[in-house]
Amino acid sequence: MIRTLAVNCAPILDCSRDSGKTAAETASNKMVIGAVLALCEFSLLVSQQNHSDLLFAALDDALKPFYKKKGAF
Repeated sequence: MIRTLAVNCAPILDCSRDSGKTAAETASNKMVIGAVLALCEFSLLVSQQNHSDLLFAALDDALKPFYKKKGAF
């Protein structure tokens, strides 16, 4: 799922071409990018072989940005 998520969001991942976009569109694109990055980080952390209290804290920290930005979807 993570592999296809980044590919499906590819059109908005190219932030270098912001010409013609409104401020709201640019802000929404940045929120989507932030949410996708948070999900990717969470996915990488979950795939670790050993789970410890430190990893659980990192998982919690990785999900916080996603919950803040998920409204962009």
